[in-house]
Amino acid sequence: MRKKILIALSILFILTGCNSKNFDPIVSQVVEVIELNSTEDPTTFLKDVEEVGLVFTVVSSDLDVTKAGVYTIVYNISQGNKSVERTYTIKVRDYDGPIITVEDSIDILYGGTFILKDVASAYDETDGDVSESLHYQGSIDNYTIGSYTITIVATDQFDNVTTREVVVNVKNDEKASYKKTLCGTYKDITYLTGQAPTLTLKEDGTFELYLNSCSVVNLVTGKYMQYQDTLYLVSDDYRFNSIDEENLVRFKIQIDGTLIFDSQLDLCAPNYGDIFSK
Repeated sequence: MRKKILIALSILFILTGCNSKNFDPIVSQVVEVIELNSTEDPTTFLKDVEEVGLVFTVVSSDLDVTKAGVYTIVYNISQGNKSVERTYTIKVRDYDGPIITVEDSIDILYGGTFILKDVASAYDETDGDVSESLHYQGSIDNYTIGSYTITIVATDQFDNVTTREVVVNVKNDEKASYKKTLCGTYKDITYLTGQAPTLTLKEDGTFELYLNSCSVVNLVTGKYMQYQDTLYLVSDDYRFNSIDEENLVRFKIQIDGTLIFDSQLDLCAPNYGDIFSK
């Protein structure tokens, strides 16, 4: 009789162990963000999706409702004698936007570039450096002398927004050539496989352009001319196009200093719309 009881208990133990091991309750996190100084009960952050009587117990937590940030809570989720531990994150949000550091007035040369990350930064008390969120609203015509008012915008992880108005002055300086800022070597950052095309612009008005013809990389040399925001490249030793009048390629100069390939060629790369950056 005792032997039978022991066997029965052993089977029950094995079955119970298997059930606990395979316990996979369906739970959803219904609260992911709470306010500063919230009094919400952490056990209410989870939901028993199938309503089968799951019990939520906090095992450990670093949650501090007095400080904005991201915190971790470890829960024990149980049903009867079955249980499992799972970890969730909770955000305590604030309503303070980032601080933007930038001059009220910025000068650029006629034809020059305006790279926002070089003149502005943003810091958030909770997130730290959020300069990657910086962007601006408004337009700057760097080929027309004058002053332009733009609005610089920064955001944090809680979508708190800070704005700053800045005046950008486009000035002409005959002694300073904006071509010097344009010159240099650019890489096709849009082309992700194989050898990316590169373009080198020299101060003497010549260029070196590496084209990728799928299996062959060609070096093309020639001269370039600029008119407003467009670069025109012409080569004496390479046919960009079979039509003489169209035997050239174009790049659009962007205000942030990048170049956009503005021609259609029968090549693997560059392709129309590819972005070249230093």
